[in-house]
Amino acid sequence: KQWYQRRVVITAGGLWNETLSTGVPCIYTSHLEIQAQDFLKDPKVTFGYSSEFTHWCNDNGVDNDDPRCGKVMLSGEMEKVTDEAEVTWSKYGLFTRHPATKNWPVSHGFAFYKLNIQNIFVLDFYGGPTMHLNVTEYLDYKFDW
Repeated sequence: KQWYQRRVVITAGGLWNETLSTGVPCIYTSHLEIQAQDFLKDPKVTFGYSSEFTHWCNDNGVDNDDPRCGKVMLSGEMEKVTDEAEVTWSKYGLFTRHPATKNWPVSHGFAFYKLNIQNIFVLDFYGGPTMHLNVTEYLDYKFDW
């Protein structure tokens, strides 16, 4: 039986404070990485994010395991980014937020992959899952920073 790996990966969908942010996770990885080997066989993945990443929970005295420390899970299928405009956008978002990644070895075959979101699940209070967001509405949302 195949045991899939769970790993923290850096993602970007533009810069976090820009109106151009897409909200779609994009990763820069090599076929040599374990998680890439997994999703290249079976592209179904889930990205989990916690409000703890923003320090909101700690700043407000809420433990990261407390349901009030909001969590969102984006589920879907990974797809290699091949469109040149999307590759350029991916480089901008990821390399600006994580500058060391632009120096990773070319010989390792790094490429950009994005999540085609099919489900969005939110937990932000007691009592279990609170909502499944409409994917189209999420992708069409215009940020007002």
